[in-house]
Amino acid sequence: MTTKKQNKQLVKRDDKKNKMKKIIKPLIESFDFSDTKMIEEYAELEEKNKLTSKEEKKRSELQLEIIMMYGLKNGAWVANITYGKYQKALTTIRTSLVREYNCTAPLELMLIDRIVASYWRAMKSETVFNHLIEKEGGGFSFDQLKVNIIKEINKSIELANRHLNANIILLKELKQPKLNVKVNTKNAFVAQNQQFNTNKKNS
Repeated sequence: MTTKKQNKQLVKRDDKKNKMKKIIKPLIESFDFSDTKMIEEYAELEEKNKLTSKEEKKRSELQLEIIMMYGLKNGAWVANITYGKYQKALTTIRTSLVREYNCTAPLELMLIDRIVASYWRAMKSETVFNHLIEKEGGGFSFDQLKVNIIKEINKSIELANRHLNANIILLKELKQPKLNVKVNTKNAFVAQNQQFNTNKKNS
């Protein structure tokens, strides 16, 4: 038989568990974006003819949050890797690649973002590299500090190019149509992009 003291301890434990569940629940559910409350709130503010300064601030906050929430779909994450004046250029590059490879799945879009980011890093590093080596008038000047900086920038270019090439290969492999071959024979060697001559006995 349980004593009153033990009963109290059990009740306390249950209360503690319930409190923990209550605290954890909204933290877990906040990652489920099927809830449209935020979008509904933003839509209501957009429909208003006149907003208070507090409502305008709230609308801007909600707008940014919704944009970043769907950043993988709309390209906001990759656009934000650089300064505002270059964001349009990155968005244009990303849109072109998404259309060219007909990317819709999250994994495909992730790879597109990595390709754009690697390309941008490589090109920016190349720009700094070339400007350091050659002056605007065509002259050259070197000292040990400049040589050390050039070496580090060159490493950055090589790394960005490796990432770029690896992600391009991954995307191409992902978008490559699957090979479906039916073979009715005891021994068969199948390779992709290989021609097969079929007859009535073997196919």
